[in-house]
Amino acid sequence: MDRNAPLALEFLIPYYGDPRYLFEGIEAIQALEDTDWVLTIVEDRYPEGEAVEEKVAGLGDERIRYVRNERNLGVSANAHHCIQLAERDHFLVLGYDDKLMPNYGQVMSDVLRRHPDASFVQPRVEVIDENGTRINPLPDRIKQRMWPGPGEVVLSGERAVRSLLRGNWLYTPALCFERRALQRTRNRPDIDVCHDLAFVVDVLLEGGKLVVTTETCFSYRRHRSNYSTLVARSGARFDQERRYFADIGAELHRRGWRSAERAARLRPLSRLNAITQLPQALRSREGETIRSLLGHTFRA
Repeated sequence: MDRNAPLALEFLIPYYGDPRYLFEGIEAIQALEDTDWVLTIVEDRYPEGEAVEEKVAGLGDERIRYVRNERNLGVSANAHHCIQLAERDHFLVLGYDDKLMPNYGQVMSDVLRRHPDASFVQPRVEVIDENGTRINPLPDRIKQRMWPGPGEVVLSGERAVRSLLRGNWLYTPALCFERRALQRTRNRPDIDVCHDLAFVVDVLLEGGKLVVTTETCFSYRRHRSNYSTLVARSGARFDQERRYFADIGAELHRRGWRSAERAARLRPLSRLNAITQLPQALRSREGETIRSLLGHTFRA
């Protein structure tokens, strides 16, 4: 990597949601410092997509491309589709409502010079709510406790997989990906709520390297009521998670990664998350959800 050249980054946004957040995110990308970037918005048949496309075209920025899927793919498949569309060596699959800080490109450039073989780079993030106010809710306090270290950390192999299966502390929309490693991953259907964990683990299984930085350069938006929360309340989230952990546990068993297999079988943070959903389900007397949450918590 030329030390004097700005980092060439590609951003892909699998889009289906509030246009207000999308355009805030575009403005944040346009404000990046010392970064050579292009952006592709991949709209998944959003009902008002044509109006959004016209507004994007009205920005007059040739670095921004807007494409529309022929049919609705869903969260997981559209994210995987974005990965396959990437053309530059390093790229991000952003949440449509997240925001880059101006220093994001500079941080990634510095890290990739030190670790040119990194498959992923995970920066620190700040968490914001739907109004852009900084918050620190329970899920993020738990992630902070599970963060792998106060300084820069390089993870690979069974150690990395075990760490993530014990509890997913990643903020995957902030991850900078190495294209060749990611485009070899498969799409695992019907696991929308943990598809991001799945493709990171798949790359690590193939010898990938995850670098965790100390610098904060990303604003991760956590809505009070978002897709993951709604799915969790229905119990479907945990059905998907349990299916994924069972599948990946079987793969780890065949590989002989016993400690990572045990982490998949125990899935402690996933069980804890199910427990935290129980009070709301009990108050609402949602019998099916209660049974699903109890099953996820106590079933082997």
